[in-house]
Amino acid sequence: MTPLEMLLAQDGAPPTLANLGGEDVFWQQSDTLITSKLWFRAAEALLAEWDTLDQPERAAAFITNALSTTSSPAAADDVLDQLVEHPGYLRQAANQLNDLSLARSRRYATPLDAELAGIFLEAALRLALAGTTSRYGLLDRLVDSSVSAAPHVYARRVVRALGTAYEHWRDQDLLVALGRFTGTYAHGDAAYELAMCHLADAFNAADRPALLDSFTTARELLQEAVRAEEDRPDAVAYLAALDAVLAFDSGHTETLESATQRLRRSITEHSMWLTGSRTHWRAGRYDTEAAWYNLSADLDHAHTHLGQPLTNWSARTIQHVLAVYTAHRSVRIQPVDAARGLQILLAPPIEDAFASREGLRLHLRGILADAPADWDVDAAEQLLHAINERLAAGDPQLAPGGLGKAPQAAYPQLAAALGSQALAGLPAPMLQALQDGISDGDAALTMRMPIAQQDIFNDALVALNHSPDFRHPVVRKHFVRLITQTIRFLHNRTNRGRAHHSPRFAYLFAPEPGDKLPLENTIQEDFQDYLDGNLEDVDIEKVDRSGGRADLEVTFPGFAIIIECKRTKGKTTHRGLRRYLGQTVAYQASGVALGMLVVLDLTPKTEWIPSIRDNMWVERIRAPTSDQGDRWAVIVRVPGNRITPHEM
Repeated sequence: MTPLEMLLAQDGAPPTLANLGGEDVFWQQSDTLITSKLWFRAAEALLAEWDTLDQPERAAAFITNALSTTSSPAAADDVLDQLVEHPGYLRQAANQLNDLSLARSRRYATPLDAELAGIFLEAALRLALAGTTSRYGLLDRLVDSSVSAAPHVYARRVVRALGTAYEHWRDQDLLVALGRFTGTYAHGDAAYELAMCHLADAFNAADRPALLDSFTTARELLQEAVRAEEDRPDAVAYLAALDAVLAFDSGHTETLESATQRLRRSITEHSMWLTGSRTHWRAGRYDTEAAWYNLSADLDHAHTHLGQPLTNWSARTIQHVLAVYTAHRSVRIQPVDAARGLQILLAPPIEDAFASREGLRLHLRGILADAPADWDVDAAEQLLHAINERLAAGDPQLAPGGLGKAPQAAYPQLAAALGSQALAGLPAPMLQALQDGISDGDAALTMRMPIAQQDIFNDALVALNHSPDFRHPVVRKHFVRLITQTIRFLHNRTNRGRAHHSPRFAYLFAPEPGDKLPLENTIQEDFQDYLDGNLEDVDIEKVDRSGGRADLEVTFPGFAIIIECKRTKGKTTHRGLRRYLGQTVAYQASGVALGMLVVLDLTPKTEWIPSIRDNMWVERIRAPTSDQGDRWAVIVRVPGNRITPHEM
């Protein structure tokens, strides 16, 4: 074992290049390292210091060549898991890695080769799902008819890849390929994946018969998966979930309760089975299982209360109802905005209940004026709109009755806004609360915003309403104003064009040849100028703030908000930007537990600029111990290093 290999063999994190003697020493011994059993440790050392390498192209070649000869499934799996999300490596060798992965996926004669082939096939799938490489070479590999006769360890991975690929791309050839695995050792997996495909199709159904037909096919396939393998808690869970949805649609209380209990047991069993074996690229599937379980609990609760008088309802009950009403958002395997999904079955009973009793509509609208922390405001607005349409169409008819003289005289605004049948029989405190909240300031503000900005604003408020500090009237009033200004800043900077900007906005665009990418002070100064010009009291580089120096400090009556400014060329996903949240919330030690992180995203924008809906969100940072409070941060990702649309 060479001295470098001895260093690589040490426990703990990979040694740095400096520990190995520097990059030049590494390259002098690269021929030895590439054939060493410790090649993966050398690869990890290169990946950790990629941005400082003098020869990144050589590093990419080293890693790719090592992968081409490795016989260790564990090492290949670990390194590939890093590579498919490593922007530096992918800039150099994405296509080479894809070609290698597809080539190695064809070698499965021995059990060891079959295990490696499955690992490389999944790497090619992850590259294609992310849009890093073209999917067509992968599709050719997945639909190859000879694969159904491959060893079981490889065939199962192919089957799972086929299911995931169909959910994303809806290619009918993938369904045909899955069908070839019926009757093979992978029959149970194939039936389960086919069921998932039909379940995904159900959410694109144009009408009720089409949705029910997809549900029926999915149920039959799930039952086939259970018959093929008794230990299939995943299939049992989905069977129970479908039964719960159908029972809610038909009003069968006992069936709904039974299905909910079965789903709870199955999810628990499957969670235990998954412990330690979750696959990153299939995380969406696991999350979907949990969403189905949550939906079943909401179905049971909502079904119980829809027939009860208004006085027994609470904000929590209505939240369960809204969760059922908008279930297509949370349990969809692959989102398609144009499809109504489960609303085809679940929405009519809810709309009928609210429309047939005017008091429910009044209660919903009144609480919406000052929505509780856990309310889905968009869902409530959507439900109100649907109810009003039903009432306008005269279906269903309202129960007879009129407004008493006393409520009509005492609450004329409510009577004018909500109609003649809404107020009779409600207690005075509720009427007064509704009267006070009928003209909510936030709702008035969002009505003046474009739709995309409304979505950002509403989502932010739903998340922030969990914060005790945000619920303080003074803090809420001013922090909402800061959020509004920030949304407008993001909108303005996202829309700026290269041909019309002044030099101060050059930081938003790809640098000219020979120029460097901008530093973080460019976004810091621009954001300060914007807020200062909109009558906010903003200081820059303020010292002695929670033991440090604040990039920006916005002062309001009784409190201040610290804004941390960063720039990054690396991971800019929601998960990737969490690395900055520790510093962001550290400034909250001496004030309210609210802050803001503004990140200038300098990754290349060769395909498109992300929507502003995707560039602003709220993160809740959990406290390290139970005796401390959580903290919140608004994240703003400003797209830089851009090119013009006609250059894409």
